[in-house]
Amino acid sequence: MTQTQAVVALIDDYFNLAYEPKSRDFDKVFHPGCLVQWLHEGQLQTLSSPEYAQLVHARPSPRSVGAPRDEAILALENLSDSLSTATVRVRIGPKLFNDHFVLHKVQASWLITNKSSVVVHLFD
Repeated sequence: MTQTQAVVALIDDYFNLAYEPKSRDFDKVFHPGCLVQWLHEGQLQTLSSPEYAQLVHARPSPRSVGAPRDEAILALENLSDSLSTATVRVRIGPKLFNDHFVLHKVQASWLITNKSSVVVHLFD
């Protein structure tokens, strides 16, 4: 499997995790040291990987409420043999996000090590 194929497979696991958290092992998608960040009213918000896992597993999954899926890889760049970046679009309930990932190959496994998000659209 090429690096690009491995990173795309990880992003696909992320999309499945976002739609139905029980479908994937969170720790096989996100590194335990990952930071998840976004701006709220101009202030930087940051969650650790365990805090983000708790949030993901505590909310009703988009699948459980019949929400549509909308996801795509918008950009992907391999910066070295162990570092890639990607920008993706994913809908979670009424919110459409653009997420930017930093991904590292850690002990032979690709993981998201940083996720920065912005809401780009709200659906009714």
